[in-house]
Amino acid sequence: MFPRPLATLLVASAVWLTSACTITIVPDSDAAQVDRPRPDPSQFVIIERFESQRPSYWVGDRVSFRIRTNQSGFVTLTAFDPDGSVYVIARNVPVRGNRIETIPAPLGRVAFVAAPPTGRHVVRAHFTPERTPERVTFVGIGSLDAWLGQIVLEIRGFGYGADSVAETRFDVRR
Repeated sequence: MFPRPLATLLVASAVWLTSACTITIVPDSDAAQVDRPRPDPSQFVIIERFESQRPSYWVGDRVSFRIRTNQSGFVTLTAFDPDGSVYVIARNVPVRGNRIETIPAPLGRVAFVAAPPTGRHVVRAHFTPERTPERVTFVGIGSLDAWLGQIVLEIRGFGYGADSVAETRFDVRR
């Protein structure tokens, strides 16, 4: 076979070359997770656009919103006024996916009218694929975080979270 000095040299070289290597064995289930691409967080965003038609309104002006969702379903609009009161503006408004919609519809029978208190008003839209019953009450919650918690409580039953909520702000003046 090999002369003794050459065999010793080959074994020593093999030991030296492999001593710096680390071999890690990953079970198949973990390997699949390592190779799987991470989901894009933007794919979970359902409400792509939600905004007030104007940045400010006078008391008595008609208020409207533009919304775009990436799927058809229903939105509920709730408001947080400068005095801390929370209430529902509209529940279960149907929206068609991939279209900019105006709420309320310009030629519809419903109108939203700016009313006191004056100051910064916050309106949130939350999406559900089906109509929601009035199981969560949005009245007098008093803080933005508690308000969001109530919204998430309502939509959690549909498998949605805060990522299916959008917010806009506008001022009401006298």
